Amino acid sequence: MVKSICVSHIGMRPNHEDNIFLNGKIIDSDTQQRMPEIKLFQYQSTSITDKCVFAVSDGMGGHNAGEIASSMCVQEFEKMNNQIQCCNSISELVTLIQKSINRANVDICTKSRRYSEMRGMGATLVVFAVCGTNCAVLNIGDSRAYICSGGILTQITKDNTEGQRMLDLGILSRKELLDFPASKNLNRYLGYGSNGFILQADVYYPQIGADDTILLCSDGVTDSLTDSNIREILCSEDNISCAGKRIIEQAVMTKNADNATAMLIKIGR
Repeated sequence: MVKSICVSHIGMRPNHEDNIFLNGKIIDSDTQQRMPEIKLFQYQSTSITDKCVFAVSDGMGGHNAGEIASSMCVQEFEKMNNQIQCCNSISELVTLIQKSINRANVDICTKSRRYSEMRGMGATLVVFAVCGTNCAVLNIGDSRAYICSGGILTQITKDNTEGQRMLDLGILSRKELLDFPASKNLNRYLGYGSNGFILQADVYYPQIGADDTILLCSDGVTDSLTDSNIREILCSEDNISCAGKRIIEQAVMTKNADNATAMLIKIGR
């Protein structure tokens, strides 16, 4: 049994650019913006299946039509819904997801070149996939995946940013990174590349226990909350719906809060 909850908030931004794929169902930014009187959107799903895919895609802030790019990304996942159920292994499912990511990237790049009002649009992506007893996480950009296990919160993914690259090369320390102006600049995202370029996500294979919780989130969460903040919430709440709501409520309390989305997933063995 797979239980999942997704909570999203527009923050202080005029547009909501986060789009969501929740185990076969798209919750797009348009759906959220059609209900302006409600600031907090909560969705949940319970499914008895051994093949699932969850994704959060964040339109790139400051770029034209970011919400269109992130919407195109999750729509690509909806198209492959039937194929997901036909996969016989996690490696087969990961290959399918990578192909969908590349198709979405080609379509985003094509539309970006064709329409001036969409020029430069892009999106980040984080995915959690389940096939049988095995799981995989894929990411492009700075939307993240975490696992909370035994009271310990661990970041699964690594950001595709210039700041992270400086850390990996040992050029800057985490303290020095705070003053690095290009720290958040993305060096890989959907909407990136020229003709013939094949975009691939980074892939991770976490070991998931029966009581563990997976968190997928946009950077509107991680720019506002520290890992310690997130861990405290996840460890103090037994109910993932309450935990997701608290994460988003705290994330959007900051001045100039970005769109924020948190998806929490538990797998019963």
